[in-house]
Amino acid sequence: MTTQAARFLSTLSIVLWMTACASVVKTAPPADSAPTKPVKIDESLPSVELTTDILYDLLLGEIAGQQGKIGVAAATLGKVARETRDPRIAERATLASLYAKRYEEAHQSARLWIELRPHETEAREALITALLELDRVEEAREHFETLFSSEETRRNLDQAYLRVAAVLGRSSNRSAAIDLMRSLVALNPTLPSAHFSMAHLMVRGGELDRALVSADEALKYRPNWEEAALFKARILLSLKEPQKARAFYESFLNDNRDANVVRLNYARFLVDQKEWEKALEEFKRVAASVPDDADTVYAVGLLSLQNNRLEEAEKYLKRALALRPQNDQARLYLGQVAEQRKQFDKAVDWYLTVKEGEYFFEAQTRLGVALAKQGDLDRARQHLDGVKVQTDPQRVQIALAHEQILRDARKFNEALAVLNEAVKTVPGDKDLLYARALVAEKLNKLDITERDLREILKKDPTNVNALNALGYTLTDRTTRYDEAHELLQQAISLKPDDAFIMDSMGWLQYRLGNSKEALKYLRRALEIRNDAEIAAHLGEVLWVTGDRHEAESVWNRALRETPNNESLNGIIKKFKP
Repeated sequence: MTTQAARFLSTLSIVLWMTACASVVKTAPPADSAPTKPVKIDESLPSVELTTDILYDLLLGEIAGQQGKIGVAAATLGKVARETRDPRIAERATLASLYAKRYEEAHQSARLWIELRPHETEAREALITALLELDRVEEAREHFETLFSSEETRRNLDQAYLRVAAVLGRSSNRSAAIDLMRSLVALNPTLPSAHFSMAHLMVRGGELDRALVSADEALKYRPNWEEAALFKARILLSLKEPQKARAFYESFLNDNRDANVVRLNYARFLVDQKEWEKALEEFKRVAASVPDDADTVYAVGLLSLQNNRLEEAEKYLKRALALRPQNDQARLYLGQVAEQRKQFDKAVDWYLTVKEGEYFFEAQTRLGVALAKQGDLDRARQHLDGVKVQTDPQRVQIALAHEQILRDARKFNEALAVLNEAVKTVPGDKDLLYARALVAEKLNKLDITERDLREILKKDPTNVNALNALGYTLTDRTTRYDEAHELLQQAISLKPDDAFIMDSMGWLQYRLGNSKEALKYLRRALEIRNDAEIAAHLGEVLWVTGDRHEAESVWNRALRETPNNESLNGIIKKFKP
């Protein structure tokens, strides 16, 4: 539809709407007509003849509004409202005047609107807005008190305070608005919603410390109020006080164990803090309380996968899928769970169930990888070659899948060739450069490894993966320990709880002869993530420092999980041939 046509239809609808203001003309029905039901007339609307002048002014006002001439619209609609005394036009005139910041005209139109519809809350709020902008604060206060009186009669005082905060929050007269709100809170000093509304107003004005005081007052009078608790937590996070937010969450949940909304927000906070284990426990508590909530059950499944709790991940993701069968992302993750459990037939079946849509392409790439892990490398490569790609990100994803299956098959030269071609097609892609750096390291082509990782860091100096990979390579394959330390120090400052960075730093300390420091980093890394290569490194340091019993215990635990890991088996054979 063209803009001109849209305006014509809008104008036509105004004319038809306006005809409701006109006098009802009674005519006798035709003799042969069937009896009809009487039309119900809104008795509160005026009976006004739709004259040519009124129609012209109405159309002029509406068209001016459409063209952005809000001042003309406000003045013209105000004139029509006074002539017709129609509350609907008075409303439109008031809103147009407020938008145009013509507050005296808004005041006049709002007074007419209230006169015609005395019980309409929006009319009184509009009048208060105009009075505040005109610095007539005492009059605004009187109207607020009138509004409160009517809302208290209707037992709706909580909502009235929130609406007041919204009205005052839009006022440009900030100090007057806060003083006025304070006086209104004083009318009901023990009402939690009064203090909560003050907190909202303070936040809108950027006064977070004062907002926190008001939120505490609201919780003092209603200690189990989840909405106020969430608001307080958000204020603390806005103040960059995550530790205080954590302490508040834990205190509130200790006193209100069934506060699932707050618990969910606390769990999301823990995810943001990358405290996956604690987040998982909180999500599981909510899931136990509301077992049919698909989103919570799904979150537990994802966090279980993140924490490498594969059995739990499978259980919860299947439950999430039963609750929401259209969740193809759950199918994709179930395939990944099956892959990690070495159940490659199951993984293939899951990937095949993902339908065309958002997750289909990723499922197809993972399907190729799973086929290769079944031992059918040719079929896997043929499948990946047949996947249709349309965008550069998809080209990257397919190349990385090809590289993975070739690397797993120890065909490093072929993997490098695939990545070389991909980099020509999508030059400078960080994921391709990173993958090529790792494959080149396997082929002892450390010049390529360092060049690609430094290219990533040139474009993205805080790329943690590149910092860690280069730092580890320099530690493990060279004696450039000072450079390695600088890189790993940067990485650990960016992600202080990353297990792989801790592993790299521990390995560097071992190479430097600092066995005590090495053990500290490596133990912490293995606590965070049960990984075979971390276990291999920790076991070596323990063995060399004389704790051979614990070294064997660490290695044996890792062997039970990943018996075919190359790094793990290599280190064990080195010390126990």
